[in-house]
Amino acid sequence: MSVRFDRGGWEVRWRDESGRRRAKRFEDEKLARSFDEVVHELDRGERGASKAAYGSRGGVYEYQTKDGARWRYVARRSDGKQTSKRGFTSPMAARAAFRRVCEQVERGEVRHSTHTFGSWWEQWLRSRKPHVQAGTWSAYEVDGRKRLLPAFREVPLHGLSGEVIAAWMEEQAEAVDAGEYAPKTINNTLGTLVVCLNAAVKQRLMAGNPALEVERLAPAHIEREYLRLQEIPVYLDACSETYRPLAEVLVGAGLRISEALALKVRDLELAGDGGAIVVYRSRKGDGDGFTKSQRFRSVEIGPSLSRGLAEQVSRRAKMSGSDPGGAYLFVMPTRTVKGEHGRWHGKGDGERMNRNTVSRDWHKEALQDAALRDMPLHALRHTAAAAWLAGGNSLMYVQRQLGHSDIATTERYYGHLERRVLAAGAVATEEAIARAVAEHAKR
Repeated sequence: MSVRFDRGGWEVRWRDESGRRRAKRFEDEKLARSFDEVVHELDRGERGASKAAYGSRGGVYEYQTKDGARWRYVARRSDGKQTSKRGFTSPMAARAAFRRVCEQVERGEVRHSTHTFGSWWEQWLRSRKPHVQAGTWSAYEVDGRKRLLPAFREVPLHGLSGEVIAAWMEEQAEAVDAGEYAPKTINNTLGTLVVCLNAAVKQRLMAGNPALEVERLAPAHIEREYLRLQEIPVYLDACSETYRPLAEVLVGAGLRISEALALKVRDLELAGDGGAIVVYRSRKGDGDGFTKSQRFRSVEIGPSLSRGLAEQVSRRAKMSGSDPGGAYLFVMPTRTVKGEHGRWHGKGDGERMNRNTVSRDWHKEALQDAALRDMPLHALRHTAAAAWLAGGNSLMYVQRQLGHSDIATTERYYGHLERRVLAAGAVATEEAIARAVAEHAKR
């Protein structure tokens, strides 16, 4: 008996051309019997490849061409369907190729699925919606609709290779060179593809994730704008009474606008000599969600900002309801005339500030009134980082204040601004050398 069940698996035994006894184990009985059928074909008499039953479960068969006899093999894919390859010039070559295919399937190196990328993408995208934030899911959907599906919709999952994806990245690089996309956009899309195919591997629809092999595009050089130290008071003095408390937090604590709009009164730890803002959440659409790093952080603040926030807390206490600690720190003010922003008297705790209103109206108006150059609202976060470094703080301090998960990110954005620390190090080095020279001269 050449196929037998042994110790939880199926074992095939045969003798090779030298007469040596060989054995191979399989988890699947069908694969074992298909493999046995090939390696023992010569020992089964003159059945002939042409008469070998085409309904058999796998094997090597002869067929005729104008150039003479050729052989093909028929094997089982990982999804149970048959696959065939033709053109072998000898039965031994066909058997060797068949054997390799069986071994690859057994080891899980080759996976086959009826899914195209398009069908899998739709299934995966639906499955992710309950588990990710709305903004993340929306980014996935846009990446797929605009860039991934047009390229890969009809490609079978098992047909997605590193070469195929690398060729697509080359096309995207050309689009970047033409100014159609930013490198970050394409790299984010590749990241979406990696996450999608990771799920396919987990579902055993693919043997591995070919997108992991593909190199990302080099990030574009961006000059990040920020307010210089002497420009900060000019900007703040130009802010409206409604906007200034929020602007002071953006400049003094380096919070993202989404984090600042989600602050609650109880998130503040204020003292006469300073204090801290604990960032727990971020504004997401009409509700709150995780911060960008999906963890909270404590941001140290100075006494001036602490006093300003204490005044804001007092104003909020007059507006808030039964839970002043749970009230949002920044809301629209009470409206006195019809043309003003805010709420009417007696309309509850006040509606939350709108991010677009802050960015497109109040911030732009402050820049214009202060006669400063145009810059995005996010530049106030860069302003905070630049001010901390100008004050002699280290990149590590800036990393923790901003909540960067990797110091390399802080170094890439702000390393060139760490002048004072570097200058102090250069002075200290020269002083140490001078002391060493003076001591040597005394000897």
